[in-house]
Amino acid sequence: MRPRSLKIFKKRKGVYISPENLVAIFWTGLVFLMAYLKQSYEYDFNGWETTLLILWLVYVIGLMISTFFRYEREIGTYCGKLTFWGDRIQVNDENYNLSQISKLDFNQAYDIRGMFVNSMLEFTPHLSNGLNNLMILELKNGEKIKRNFLQTESERLSHFKEVLIHYHKNGILGWLSLINILEIEDYDKIQDFKKEITMANKN
Repeated sequence: MRPRSLKIFKKRKGVYISPENLVAIFWTGLVFLMAYLKQSYEYDFNGWETTLLILWLVYVIGLMISTFFRYEREIGTYCGKLTFWGDRIQVNDENYNLSQISKLDFNQAYDIRGMFVNSMLEFTPHLSNGLNNLMILELKNGEKIKRNFLQTESERLSHFKEVLIHYHKNGILGWLSLINILEIEDYDKIQDFKKEITMANKN
């Protein structure tokens, strides 16, 4: 059984506003300021307010269109790997034997880099960065280890069938979690998969 790995990502806490959105906010404020000065104080901008308004509209429309082709920003840093071995789970440099683990859970494991994440017109990118995935490793001593990780089309949990079935057989990965991760949804396919595991256990 060959080990399979996924990159760990440590998210940075706090509110983050992208540079292009800061430009949009600044430009919007300037447009409203010029409109206010003209309306309230009859300030003459010699037609510059109209030019600025047109440029602002072009920028905003262009920004909204570009979100359909841009990836979400990676706000944080990559810091090692999750490696799934037959006899242990490695979290960067720390190894946890299966005998130490009471439960392996993937509360969020469906985010794939490049996946379309929102069809609404807004200023945030619509292509996922694939980092909204969370592994929770519960140890028998009560410790919980939580890590976000990257999934791409070529490196994702659904491709790790062999080792995940092995974890299920060892009692650390639940049945529902297993079929959800492997994306087995059809009833007949679930029954066939159950028979496959049962037959493998007898061998």
